[in-house]
Amino acid sequence: MSTPTEDRRRYRRLELTEDAFAVDDTGVKLGRVSHAGGGGMQVEAESEDVLRRMVAGARMRLTIVEPTTGTANAMSVEVKHVVGLSVGMQFVEPV
Repeated sequence: MSTPTEDRRRYRRLELTEDAFAVDDTGVKLGRVSHAGGGGMQVEAESEDVLRRMVAGARMRLTIVEPTTGTANAMSVEVKHVVGLSVGMQFVEPV
């Protein structure tokens, strides 16, 4: 039995500021990264138009931009689920 404070995730969540956002390989801002861990991340889509770029099953190359620290990290992801404007993505091998 796990305790309430025990982290049952396979990978720990990554520390990001509230300013972190994702852009696709064409430079379009997809939205704020609300959660990220070793296995994937959650992106809150900027708009319905942007959401159309992130359909379940789509593989894409994107970059997480962290303006506070000036860092940017590129990665490949697969969209796993979409609920409202919230998009769950799994990290995958480069596309």
